Amino acid sequence: MSVDPVLAPDRESLTAMEEALEAMMSRLREIVAEPRLTQETLVEITSIYNNVAYIFLYLEANDEFVDFERLLPWRDAFHKDPELDRRILEKLLLLRCPDPEAEESRLAYVAQLSAKQEPADIAIEEELDALLTEAKGVLDDVQRDQARLLERLGTPAGSGTPSAVFYKLSSQVGSPATRGKLARAWQGARDAHLPRLLGLVDGMIEARRRQSAAQGHPSVLARTFTKCAVEEADVAAFLERHLAQALTAHTELEAEIEQLCPDAGDEPFAHFAHSVRTATGGAKPPMFDLDDCLDYIFTVARHVFGLTLTRQATGAAQVVTVAVRSEHGEVGHINFDLWDTGNKTIGANHTKGIRNRTDWSGVVQRPVAYVSCRFRPGADGGGRITFQNMHSLFHEFGHALNHLLIRKRISNRSGLEYLPLERLEHLSMWCEKWAYHPDLARYLSLTPAAEDGLALCRRIKMIEYRRTYLERAVLALLDFDVHRRADGGLADSFRRLDERFGIGRHCTLGDFPGYFTWPMFTANPGANFAYLFGAADSAQKFAPFHRTPLADVTPDQAPELFLPCFDFEAPTTRPDSEALFAFYDAARLHDGTAPSAPAGTRGAQHPGADA
Repeated sequence: MSVDPVLAPDRESLTAMEEALEAMMSRLREIVAEPRLTQETLVEITSIYNNVAYIFLYLEANDEFVDFERLLPWRDAFHKDPELDRRILEKLLLLRCPDPEAEESRLAYVAQLSAKQEPADIAIEEELDALLTEAKGVLDDVQRDQARLLERLGTPAGSGTPSAVFYKLSSQVGSPATRGKLARAWQGARDAHLPRLLGLVDGMIEARRRQSAAQGHPSVLARTFTKCAVEEADVAAFLERHLAQALTAHTELEAEIEQLCPDAGDEPFAHFAHSVRTATGGAKPPMFDLDDCLDYIFTVARHVFGLTLTRQATGAAQVVTVAVRSEHGEVGHINFDLWDTGNKTIGANHTKGIRNRTDWSGVVQRPVAYVSCRFRPGADGGGRITFQNMHSLFHEFGHALNHLLIRKRISNRSGLEYLPLERLEHLSMWCEKWAYHPDLARYLSLTPAAEDGLALCRRIKMIEYRRTYLERAVLALLDFDVHRRADGGLADSFRRLDERFGIGRHCTLGDFPGYFTWPMFTANPGANFAYLFGAADSAQKFAPFHRTPLADVTPDQAPELFLPCFDFEAPTTRPDSEALFAFYDAARLHDGTAPSAPAGTRGAQHPGADA
């Protein structure tokens, strides 16, 4: 077997890609035509499919630049040929691999191909798709109604999202009574659609129950937990403790709002945006140089993990390609595609592992991660980003590093999908916290005024996170509870949580159904707790780094500390949320001084305020 040095597909060379796909298919058919597979030819097959996936995932990430429709029949030839699948499966069943990792890979491949041959419950899948599409349509209706409300208030949403425009409007209104009216009108526009949305979400939950039962699982949650390495009881205990802590912290934030807005009444969070504006003086946050931000997080990777990241020349100006090396040699590549060019088809910022690792008996494939974001250039067109962009960039960089550093050596058992669900956010959330490290300002070469602006950005971001404590905790428990049970809907789970914890004093049922249309909820129902696991674990792990100058950090502790991020076999430790609350609670709305109105605050007679 030869070393496979496949590099990034050339956007302008579809002919070369087609030739590569043809050669891989020819070799695959040669292997399948042999009487038996060997351990080595098994790895060769997985490496061929790894490269096929790499080519198409890369092209999909760049679909705004390349029309690759002519290559799509090749994707079907590899992935939608039942006879080819049958022949590979037949030979896999006869093979036994002496190496434990290769045998694990063989069993996983057998399970994958066997599942493809089983008749899927197409009716339930179609039902779920139809319910999800209709639920997203209801959310579109909510946005349209809220946009109309903003128009009546004289503040059209324009190109912004209605929620962001409403937040800014609420922050600028000086009258507490008017802010309360606005909040009630905003919630009313949403809740007018609540019965229909709840019915659709409950329909999806019920369809998943039927689907899980047909597959032999006692619950939807039990099916999801086949992808976890933690017990349901441990997660339940974590979530209940986390919710109790979130309620305490939420009550503390309510008190801070009331200190800044003494007339807040019984709806303190209707005045949150105004309180933030009052506490921060309405100052405009600064922008930060993208190259400096990348250099900084690359420096973090060098000090913590012993990695060297070097930019490489590419034919695409908007993509930054980085080669990653350790003291042992090449590790892999990361492609950063960060700017919103106006015709990107992606939605939220995300990271894909577009090629997995293979390093086996002469077959070498280095992992590749693709970070795709939608940062908008500043008015001057320069490469400057907001603090929120920086925070997102560091988060996605964590996912990319995680993909590259997974320890498995065979491609169909590596990459982020290899990790248990509850650990998928550990490293990304740890990386994002480097936006709060005291050394960041020095590495960004900020002026004193810009340093003050950075401190302001951090404070606002941390206070905003505190605002979401309770919503995140309730959402995770709702998701966990409703998918753990054999009957009942979202309203029943909310009622149970309210009876136990009194959450109804601080949030409403209408705050939550929309989330159940998000990809994580539809792909892994019941597993939203993974975000809280990641937040708590990352805060615990970041605490010692937060107190240490970056120049003094060495890679000595990384192998043991981050082992669960790279090795499935490492145990999952239930994190303690205490460090998470301590981290964000350091930012306070009220410091004990008398509040003063920020510049630009509108009075009670804001146009349309009584509409």
